[in-house]
Amino acid sequence: MVGGVSNYESVRTYFLRYFDIPSEFVDYTQGIVSGISDTVSIYSDTLGRNIDFIDICVVSATPDLSGLRGVKQFLCTSVSAWDSATIDDPELNGASAISRNLDYYVDTGNSILDNNILIAFDPETGQDWISVGFPGFSGCLSGMNESGISACLNKGNYQETIQHTSPFVPICMVLALGLSDPDFNGSGTCDIDDMKTALTDWNRLNSFDIHVVASRALAGVDSSSVVVEVNNRDGYAFRYAVDEPDIAPCRMILSNHHRVLRPPVGCYRYAYLIDSLSTNPDVTLERLWNFMGAVGWPATPGSGGTIQTLVFMPEHLKMGLAFATASTPSYDQVPEWIEWTDIFPNHAPQGIESAISTEQIILVSPNPSSGIVTLSYQGSVQDISVYDTAGRRVEADICESGEYCFSFDLSSLPEGIYRVSVQIDDTVFTENVVIIR
Repeated sequence: MVGGVSNYESVRTYFLRYFDIPSEFVDYTQGIVSGISDTVSIYSDTLGRNIDFIDICVVSATPDLSGLRGVKQFLCTSVSAWDSATIDDPELNGASAISRNLDYYVDTGNSILDNNILIAFDPETGQDWISVGFPGFSGCLSGMNESGISACLNKGNYQETIQHTSPFVPICMVLALGLSDPDFNGSGTCDIDDMKTALTDWNRLNSFDIHVVASRALAGVDSSSVVVEVNNRDGYAFRYAVDEPDIAPCRMILSNHHRVLRPPVGCYRYAYLIDSLSTNPDVTLERLWNFMGAVGWPATPGSGGTIQTLVFMPEHLKMGLAFATASTPSYDQVPEWIEWTDIFPNHAPQGIESAISTEQIILVSPNPSSGIVTLSYQGSVQDISVYDTAGRRVEADICESGEYCFSFDLSSLPEGIYRVSVQIDDTVFTENVVIIR
């Protein structure tokens, strides 16, 4: 994408000088490299060295760094609607929804088309959330959380970088932090303002427009949708439906240009969608998908195209998703409709976890251990399993050693952190155990 190893090393040097990596992503990207190295070699013949977590961070900052010379430009489009716009759709019934095309660079071998994935994040603290992206990509281009907030990243115009007054934080990492934090701005509640604060809290390189759509209960004055416009030169501004008078209320269109922070410029995709909504302002799930087909373009090796098409329904915690193939664009496919409980099946209805009990139900000891551990518990055990940090179930010799007590022999496992999962009645409890020798 950048035109060779020397260019890449220059971009990496620039990243190390001007970017700050949030601590969460230092741990996360180091874990990615560690996980890769457990399976395959991390030596790069092209670079002549092992890849490291900085490389993962640099790749994850591609949207930020793409304004530098030699890096390809990206296009994206999204449409949101709510209240009166969706009231006649039998499934939405006034709820908010957003459709989105991710247009991205396509390598000459089309390998990126084989590596689109939906990633589910189930942290011990913070919100459950999902990201539609790629393996090894640290951050979020398109995501939604369990509270009912979604966000989709588009490149903006006016990409000039004129100031480096404080470190940059990659925009995709910022978007991920906004989705995962239960109360980013410390207001006491989770709402659309948390995303607005996260996306404007740090210095930024380049130019972006982020389409944020929330459940109506979390929208406040934003009426379910707001576009956060940010760029290096001018700072940031918020665009609401009232800032687009050519569109009927409760509808927003976003392509790749500011309309509040800077004067709008012409865009054929934006003009086409305005014309369509002017002709018929009613929005259904089918129309949201068809909008993306009208403005998408086939993925072309060595150039780019639409590689992901999706619909987020944050109020329903549901999504429709399709990935492009070499022969079929994503927007020409029938979307796969995915419920939140499909992704997080062991959680309470609507995908929002119940309050965590402070009562000690299970206890693993000793911890750390050299291999032999004891599980003490309360209740009736239905299942016991052990997983590594990659989520793979591992073999362990488990036997009942007394009343409300099991013994584990983990001595054959490598040193590391393992998760003991115990189902007691209808609830699953987990405890980490550290194996060290």
